[in-house]
Amino acid sequence: MAGPGQPDVPRHRHATETLGTDTELRITNGNPGLEMLHRQRNSRVFVLSGAPFLQEWATAHGISVNAGGSRLNAPYRYEDEPRNILQGHEEIVWAVEICGRRLFSASADKTIRVWDIESRRCEQVMEDHTRPVLSLSVANGKLFSGSYDYTIKVWDLQTLQKIRTLTGHNDAVRALAVADGKLFSGSYDSTVRVWDENTLQCLEVLKGHTGPVRTLVHCRNNMFSGSYDRTVKVWDCQTLQCKATLTGHSGAVRALVASPDKVFSGSDDTTIKVWDAETLQCLKTLEGHDDNVRVLAVGDRHMYSGSWDKTIRVWSLNTLECVKVLEGHTEAVLALAVGNNVLVSGSYDTTVRFWDANSNYRCVRKCDGHDDAVRVLAAADGRVFSGSYDGTIGIW
Repeated sequence: MAGPGQPDVPRHRHATETLGTDTELRITNGNPGLEMLHRQRNSRVFVLSGAPFLQEWATAHGISVNAGGSRLNAPYRYEDEPRNILQGHEEIVWAVEICGRRLFSASADKTIRVWDIESRRCEQVMEDHTRPVLSLSVANGKLFSGSYDYTIKVWDLQTLQKIRTLTGHNDAVRALAVADGKLFSGSYDSTVRVWDENTLQCLEVLKGHTGPVRTLVHCRNNMFSGSYDRTVKVWDCQTLQCKATLTGHSGAVRALVASPDKVFSGSDDTTIKVWDAETLQCLKTLEGHDDNVRVLAVGDRHMYSGSWDKTIRVWSLNTLECVKVLEGHTEAVLALAVGNNVLVSGSYDTTVRFWDANSNYRCVRKCDGHDDAVRVLAAADGRVFSGSYDGTIGIW
């Protein structure tokens, strides 16, 4: 048997696998012997020589195999290692944001780190917050960061220098969104503040929620705010007036996402409500999860919900029916990201899973690179970035 986290190897008296420059696996005299020579974290290529049953073994382990005589060339990426682990943060990574060649990560260690995606180097540590940094947003040459210190910092994306500190909130700033030349900040003080994106002056304090504001999403000239008070409020981005209060949830609203014509709200009551973005009427309540809905994501054809019940549900944007339940995680699903024909999930079980949309959302990869819960995910240009409670960022 192979070691923990590694695939079992078939017994055969004449088989050798060469895994590129950094890892080699040898099988001799029918006794599998595993020698791992780690030099860097990257993909391996298996070259298998031996009997036809190697094809069966490769297929069983998710390896795409091209057969040529008795030689099998099988591209394979070890599931327990990311391409790189970015280390530097000393506490939980709460948020990640991608902008061009850079990745920004916000942490409970009070800092924001700026990473060059290609070189994997930390270009700069942005230090000015006095408590954990919880939220990030990038727009029009600026980075905005929200913190438990009740402030929002505004940073110049070119110089990476702080432009200004925005004050006014009386509790943690948990959500940020930019729309129509304005920055919206949602806080645990139950308000949403609106700032002019250019002058950085506070234009309005949006009041009405009676509990912490947890999430924001923009759709059709409106800003939607979800709160622990079990409601979603709809704010006109021009007049900054409350157009509607969407009720019906019996638990805190933790997640909001929008498609072109719908807004979805996920709640601790285990349901997702679907709202018409124009009429603001509830179209349907999506049921099926057995515990809190923690995260939502939307793609071209489907909406995805991750829950404390350890599952991900796939919902048709057209019929609003559940078309698939994705099982495999052993703890709560905390993060989702949508890539090109792939859904990526992060969990309290410390793993990142890849689900192939072209094969009915079969799990094609399970990644074990983190030592603690995977809290956030972001996807861009064929890469996935995972921020973890262990203070690291994985690149997959």
